Amino acid sequence: MKCRSVINVAIGMMLIALEAAPARSQSLLSQTTWGGAGADVASGVAMAPDGSTCVVGVSDSFATDQFGTPSPRIFVVKFAANGSLSWQRIWNGTTIRNLGRPGVAIAPDGSVYATGVSADNRNDAVLLKFDANGTLQWERTWGDADSNETFGVAAAADGSVYITGTATAFSAGSTGIFVVKFDPAGNVVWQRIADGAAANGIAVAADGSVFAVGTVPRNNQIGNFDLLVLKIAANGTLAWSRAYTAGDVADPRAGVAASPDGSVVAAGAVQSIKAGAADITALIVKLDASGALVFDKQFDGRVNETAEGVAVDQTDGSIYVSGTTTSFGAGSEDAYVLHLQPTGKKLLSAVTWGGSAQEEGAGVAVGGTSVALAATTNAAPPYVLQAAAAKLSAPRSALSVSAVTLALPAGVIANPAAGAATPAGTTIFSGNFEAALVRIAK
Repeated sequence: MKCRSVINVAIGMMLIALEAAPARSQSLLSQTTWGGAGADVASGVAMAPDGSTCVVGVSDSFATDQFGTPSPRIFVVKFAANGSLSWQRIWNGTTIRNLGRPGVAIAPDGSVYATGVSADNRNDAVLLKFDANGTLQWERTWGDADSNETFGVAAAADGSVYITGTATAFSAGSTGIFVVKFDPAGNVVWQRIADGAAANGIAVAADGSVFAVGTVPRNNQIGNFDLLVLKIAANGTLAWSRAYTAGDVADPRAGVAASPDGSVVAAGAVQSIKAGAADITALIVKLDASGALVFDKQFDGRVNETAEGVAVDQTDGSIYVSGTTTSFGAGSEDAYVLHLQPTGKKLLSAVTWGGSAQEEGAGVAVGGTSVALAATTNAAPPYVLQAAAAKLSAPRSALSVSAVTLALPAGVIANPAAGAATPAGTTIFSGNFEAALVRIAK
């Protein structure tokens, strides 16, 4: 039986505050699923100043190949400020599920940028620009003969847009982080690559500085990796690079967000071997504008937690982190949102969202009076937003200057001319996996 999943509620939920923080009431404003008969998996979310939101991901519900097999497509869905569906689009070019991570950003003029992977030319990065009404303005691919996969997009105040990802064609090592700057018309302004690293996300600060994050192999430790943060000036010059060490692997899989004061917050996970088994905890690392460590925290429960999204409230500098937990919530796996003070000293609130089955958290965005969580669910409503008895702790870690430098790749820009279409996605749960937008009052 199909279930309508746009549910507007006004139920106050008292959160358990941590580290002597005062309890705060959280209200679920709306929860909306979107998709078709196939798998529709969300990977990111962005919020416009008017409270509207865009969710991006990969869907195989609306296209097939020449053999009639479901064919994955990048989707972008815009929701109004009340959580209702405004428009939906899929890019007609073929993408590859689980290669890279589609991202979305909204420019000051309301333009929507989405990025992902094109299956053509042995996999290229793709950047799409839509206007606020969902009309495709232009599309670009970037890459070379070898595989390139994107992991994020960020829009700057001046209208320029940046993408980042992992390249194999231009690196002396096995991989490199690429950062490409475009102007609003889709022309490349500059492109850079950091050799020997792999990408996870990108953000732009108010002063135009660009932060790219990823991982880099740990010195003399095969199989271990450090979290890498690069600060790049708007003209493409490297300002500084830092390597953060914790556990066996520290990664910023959730990406990165810039704060109003020029500091930067990266989030992801720490992986360690404990008693012969892998243990994964969510990780939050904040550096100031000069690259010094402000704080680092980990969120851990009985089983595993990972961070999958991070955002900073531009009005007060507080931090929101989203992800997936197997320790808290209503089901075996739920999405969560943490809210931290800018200093990291107090966890202001912690909630989980989900039902009796499995939900995975993706991106998080904040603006105005609400927080937007992108997630994926494999079950129909009901869903529950509830307090989580979460705690933060300080990991054993070290921060150092990274030896990573920037080089000039010769990436090729092309217009794939694939176009976009309007799929028949619905906000009535249709089965399989569906994307979800959860709106929570600040």
